[in-house]
This record gives sequence, structure tokens and C-alpha cells, in this order.
Amino acid sequence: MDKYRLTRLFLQASQEVSVSLSAQQVELFWLYLQELLEWNKTFSLTGIKNSDDIIIKNFIDSLTPLPYLDSSGSLLDIGSGAGFPSIPLKISCPELEVQLVEASRKKVSFIKHLIRTLGLEGVSVLHSRVEEMAQPERPFRTIISRAFRRPAPLLQLVSPLLKTSTTLIAMLGPTTSAEQNELEDLALAQSLEVSRVVSLELPRGRGGRTLVFFQKR
Repeated sequence: MDKYRLTRLFLQASQEVSVSLSAQQVELFWLYLQELLEWNKTFSLTGIKNSDDIIIKNFIDSLTPLPYLDSSGSLLDIGSGAGFPSIPLKISCPELEVQLVEASRKKVSFIKHLIRTLGLEGVSVLHSRVEEMAQPERPFRTIISRAFRRPAPLLQLVSPLLKTSTTLIAMLGPTTSAEQNELEDLALAQSLEVSRVVSLELPRGRGGRTLVFFQKR
């Protein structure tokens, strides 16, 4: 791999989504990329194989909620897969307290290995399904997920964990105006409300994304 070219791509793309990173943080992303590609030879951690696409569609996509997070708060990542979006968010915001929940044992093993390899502190991973989780002792400031294509099942699973002080961020693909209007009805069914909708385009023409923010009514 051409480290210089890929690092430059990552830096340029991160600036396009209003994220500034230190040289040390960029190096951690480079290690993340290497580990992901190596593990992906044996385990199916991500269907994205191309390094450029991993950088944009996984790393940069994961960073898009960063401007809306409380950097000193706590984050719960539901269905984190190979660590997205919470590991990129943790790298970029070290003060953030992070817990990941993942049902796949092989992906949990990878995340634990990644946490050790990158030397991350204040981050843990739970091998579980969200519906089997106990109520946390303290409510999370933010719950986030990019594992669901549609918001309805996510809202059904996560609404019991939401408190009045918690924001749920659903990371979705491109949505139409009609689909965004339907979000209000979906939220209402779970005693939630849509507090914000952010539509954006990933750099290098890699597709549209929608961040939908939910809170308790």
C-alpha cells in the first residue's frame, strides 16, 4: 500500500467533513486500516475491500457525527461490526467514553485486538445483542448506530435504553423528503421525536448519507 497517498486522501477527506486530526491520530487510522485488511483476509469483517473505499466509506463516514457529539460525554455504539463508527470517533475524540455492543464473536475479537493495538483507553466492547443488555447504571449521553438500513427496528430496540438526557443518532443512507417525513411517525410510535436531520455527501462521490437525531418526548 502507498502510505503517503492513502494518508493524504484521508487527511483531505477528513477536512471535507470538518474534522481536524493530529499526526498521531492519522497514524492510528493507518494502523487501523492495516489491521482491518489483514483480519479481513480470514474473517469477513467488512465487504469493502478497497483501501480508498475503506477510508471514505468506513473511516470518513464514521466521523460525520463528530461535530454533533459532546466530547466529554459517553457513547454507546449498537452493532458496531468492525468498530464503526465508534472507534474512528474515539480516535478523533480521545476524551469520549465509549462502549461497543456487537453480537458477532469474531468481530468482538477483532475490536478487542484493535483496542489493544491502538492503545485506546476509556473504550470497551460487549459481546451481546442490544435487546439482551441490562439497563446501564448511568445513562449514555449518545447512542449511535450505522448497522441498520431502516430506522424502525433500531428505534424499537433502543428506545428502552433512551433517557431524557440521551440522544440517539441513526446513521442512514440517502433519504428522500417523503422518507424524512415518515421519521416523525416512527419516532412518535416509540415516544420519541426527531430533533435534527443532517443530509450530507461523502467525499469523492462516494454517496449520500443521512444523520437522524432522536430524543425522548
